[in-house]
Amino acid sequence: MLLADLLSECYAVEFDEAWERERTATPVRVFAVRLHATGCSLRETQAILRLIGVERSHQAIWHWVHRLADSVPDPPTAKPS
Repeated sequence: MLLADLLSECYAVEFDEAWERERTATPVRVFAVRLHATGCSLRETQAILRLIGVERSHQAIWHWVHRLADSVPDPPTAKPS
């Protein structure tokens, strides 16, 4: 998959308010949050963003991850059968 495809993937519009007043484009923030969700550390995510020309601190990425987590309902949990 090309980087352009990853950055242009759609995101849930109902969570737009979680991304207000940001200087980084929303697709880049969504990409960073997805990278972190797949197991990359904040600093690894920062390094990957740097490779594509986006200079942001790991603290900024932490804020993106937690701001989105605060606006998304908890995922369903597995229940023993």
